[in-house]
Amino acid sequence: MSERGLGRGLDHLIEQNATELGFLDAYGPTPDEALGEIFDAACRALSSLGGAGDDTSFETDGLRLERLEVGTRLTWSDANLPLVTSDLRLPGMREGRLSSERDEAVVTFVDWTHEVRRFLERAVEHHSSVA
Repeated sequence: MSERGLGRGLDHLIEQNATELGFLDAYGPTPDEALGEIFDAACRALSSLGGAGDDTSFETDGLRLERLEVGTRLTWSDANLPLVTSDLRLPGMREGRLSSERDEAVVTFVDWTHEVRRFLERAVEHHSSVA
């Protein structure tokens, strides 16, 4: 086969699959919906601690979630948090900061990863052991 035949065949295959697989778009959330789902999932993960919230924020003793355009911000305040800086720089997290006194951590969740879920589980465990 000539190179021209291969190139034309590849273009045709890409074009054909682009039109035939368009229905797959209906199976996933839009990026904005996905970011909202992160907030909702994080609220569910912390719900065992009680607290109150609405569509844009959730707060319980020492933990606060805020829905942002770019993700969900968690602010965790408590004496001697069980964290190190690298705990706030895992997949699914951005802009993580831990105060030098280790009494406040701020991180933005941008994806619902295993690491984010585990981080929230640790927060619940810590809160439960302190209470």
